[in-house]
Amino acid sequence: MFLCLLLSSLSWAVEPLPRPEAPEKVDGECQKTYPIRAGQSFHPSLLSSSPSIAACSGLVVPLSDYADLLSTEQWAKSLEAQFRVEVSAIEMERDWYKNKLEQANEPLPWLDRPTTQRWLGRIETIAIVGIVTAGLGTTYYYSSGMQR
Repeated sequence: MFLCLLLSSLSWAVEPLPRPEAPEKVDGECQKTYPIRAGQSFHPSLLSSSPSIAACSGLVVPLSDYADLLSTEQWAKSLEAQFRVEVSAIEMERDWYKNKLEQANEPLPWLDRPTTQRWLGRIETIAIVGIVTAGLGTTYYYSSGMQR
């Protein structure tokens, strides 16, 4: 399960696509963005000497579409900020698990090894049995009247 989580977290930690570069300028395009309002005449720099011919090329975008593009841009920026936070959280979690794994794979000190503990327990048992036997033997020897 840990391996599955590790692999899935690695697949989520992908850098976002780079922002595309601005396109090259088109010949004859308008130098500025001009607002066009219903019921008002066009800006004079949009018209050539003849009032019905455009002086430059441009694109009229409905205001609702432009507002949608602006809100989409803000949404993308907030997603990018959230993505950065999530990536840093995932990296911290990965480092924590990596440290835990390194700690688990470190060799145990000599005294903490199970075989050493078993042998120390055996020696301790022999010593305790020896002391108790010597004590009981001494008690029996001195209490039974054998000290004549």
